[in-house]
Amino acid sequence: MFTNFANFDIRSDSILSPNVGPVTTLDGDNKLRRFRTDLGQHATSKMIGLEAQFDFGGWTVSERARFSANSGEFQRAFPSAVNTVAAIAASQAGAGATATYANGPNAGQLVPANANGNGLLSFNYISHSRARSLDYFTNDLRATRVWKAGGGNLTVTGGIYKAVQDLNAEWLHSAIDTDVAGNGETAMVNVTSAAGVAQTQDGFYAFSRNGSKFRRIFDVKYDITAPYGSLNYHIGKIAIGGSLRYDFGKVRGSLTGADLGDGRVGLISYDVDGNGVISAPETRVAFLPLDRPAPVDYDYGYLSYSTGINFRVAEPFSIFGRYSRGARANADKILFTPAVSAVDGSVPDASDKYDEVRQLEGGFKFRQAGAMLNVTAFLADADDHNVLNGAATATIRAYRAKGVEMEGSFRRGPFSIMAGATYTTAKITEDKLDATLTGKEPRHQPAWTFQATPQVELRNATLGANVVTVTSSYAQDSNLLKMPGFTVVNAFLQVRPIDRVQLSVNANNLFDTIGFFEINQSEVPANGIGWGRAINGRTVSASARFEF
Repeated sequence: MFTNFANFDIRSDSILSPNVGPVTTLDGDNKLRRFRTDLGQHATSKMIGLEAQFDFGGWTVSERARFSANSGEFQRAFPSAVNTVAAIAASQAGAGATATYANGPNAGQLVPANANGNGLLSFNYISHSRARSLDYFTNDLRATRVWKAGGGNLTVTGGIYKAVQDLNAEWLHSAIDTDVAGNGETAMVNVTSAAGVAQTQDGFYAFSRNGSKFRRIFDVKYDITAPYGSLNYHIGKIAIGGSLRYDFGKVRGSLTGADLGDGRVGLISYDVDGNGVISAPETRVAFLPLDRPAPVDYDYGYLSYSTGINFRVAEPFSIFGRYSRGARANADKILFTPAVSAVDGSVPDASDKYDEVRQLEGGFKFRQAGAMLNVTAFLADADDHNVLNGAATATIRAYRAKGVEMEGSFRRGPFSIMAGATYTTAKITEDKLDATLTGKEPRHQPAWTFQATPQVELRNATLGANVVTVTSSYAQDSNLLKMPGFTVVNAFLQVRPIDRVQLSVNANNLFDTIGFFEINQSEVPANGIGWGRAINGRTVSASARFEF
């Protein structure tokens, strides 16, 4: 059974508070910076696009281009350990260590064993990510023509897709100790050994991620050119078609990281508070080797194809089948991993450059008198390279998933409903780094997902709800601990009192349900203390829209 800690509600509370921070760290230029914790998420995006279409010699030619300049930054805090006051203090400063409040209304006082009614401390990583540039450019030029052939229509399409994506970002980290208090009252905590040696400084245990070398700069550009074509033939009740696409990719740039090794500087001592004395946390400062970036320099290419057939059995009913093979470049998922050489930027193993997906699907479609139903059965095999928890823990796997997707709708007078359900059973068919996980179910994969949106639309008002249900799933790939399923109800009401005016009220998670979509532990720990990510508690918003 999962329950909240005393005086801390996972639906509405956070370890972030006015007492936490500012986040002190070295930035991408190795200069001391202090970031306010109320920055939250901040994004800037400027976009311009072009669309054009014209006919030429029986061909329809279309051109779509878009450029977007994107930047921003965000902070997040996530626990590395949560335990009793004595256990956290001892883990950092040995037997007999003590914990005192570093700030807040009780600054300087000992943290009591029953602090906040739960007696817990939390050791947390604070991540500050700065996106200098996530700019991208895309262009799709295509031409289509329809020919009469053998009593049917043959549609031919050809084109070329071009994309350029920047990844210029900084990942900065610090590590702090806090208590576990709700209502925005969390305070930072200092830990001192029995001999009186401080292991923290103003609540900071390290000006890095737990004294590790985890501090990074990405400065990489992805350049993709992809010609493609398709043929589709429609005659009578049959439509059959296929498509091909080949992606040519170039990846160029550099990585700068305290964890790249090869003689590069990682941890240093740095007088953060400028008092002329190096404290224990000041010996755990991650430093970027700006004079020794690692290159990124490799090319890749892969073929994608798809073929399918649709047969209209009767006017409201048709059946279909399709087989597809595609892939996705691994991009930033393999950066800062052994897949990319820190010496010359190459990727020696071609299988690391992209992951394939192969899928067979078939089903039927039904349309009649305000009713619609689509049912699709699928069997998919997928390869995956990934990095867990934003760290250097990598996975190289193959998965198989099979199941059924169903979606439908019905309308009668002012009432309508849209609904869907997906059943999925999945397995890790091969884990190349941990053979013990082969055959296990992948984490966070519920067997069933349901959703329904009933609504009533009247002349001057619309009211309805969106209901989502997910069944239980494993917290981790070891399959020892399950996260419980949950149902969330979101409700909405729109009122149009006069022309061109609309008033709206939305309630998300109307019944304030607790629902987990991630739990860090792989099994129930001996002390019964765990942590994870939950859906938001009840939130209600209101808005007004005027059209003129």
